[in-house]
Amino acid sequence: MIALNFSRSALFTLIAAALLSGCVTRGPVVEAPEVIEAAASARGLTQWQAEGKAGVTFLGNSITATYNWKRTGKDFDASAAGPLNQGYTTLTGRDGNLVLDNGWLGRHESDRPDLLTQAITGVPLPIDLLNDWLSGWPQDPLTTITTLSGEAGVREFQEHGWNIRVLSEQVQDGYRIPQRLLLTQGKNRILLFIQRWQAKASA
Repeated sequence: MIALNFSRSALFTLIAAALLSGCVTRGPVVEAPEVIEAAASARGLTQWQAEGKAGVTFLGNSITATYNWKRTGKDFDASAAGPLNQGYTTLTGRDGNLVLDNGWLGRHESDRPDLLTQAITGVPLPIDLLNDWLSGWPQDPLTTITTLSGEAGVREFQEHGWNIRVLSEQVQDGYRIPQRLLLTQGKNRILLFIQRWQAKASA
């Protein structure tokens, strides 16, 4: 069991920032549907880096921030900060183990990322699944995917108690990736904008 004795507001700011970070440069956005459809899918890619912005609402609290996420196989490295670089945080995922390091709150580690985020915010966010969700696809290949159309979005699926909806897509670095991605669980909501994405060569 994870026990953390911090104020809820400070911890909310931390975990919201923990999803988000860094200097963001807007990449090219391709909006033509036929171009997007012709591009290669990013599903299954395990070496990439994404940067962007996000709006997060947890337990009635809302904040906006930016993020940087780098995937390497099943592992990941992320750096994060809220507005004016507040709550700068790094996240490191290795072999299913999450290390969260924040200048205010120190270093915390767990082999259950969802339990760590629940201890911090009251919301069990499976951060490790963002490796797949940021590509616009579920982690489990057997998860049912519903195709959407028009203003409803592109597709959606449910995984680990969360509903993930790809609202729009774009082409970057030759791959079709989400442009806007909405994650919801009850009243909890994370709206992610991918502004820059780059495939990396396999190690």
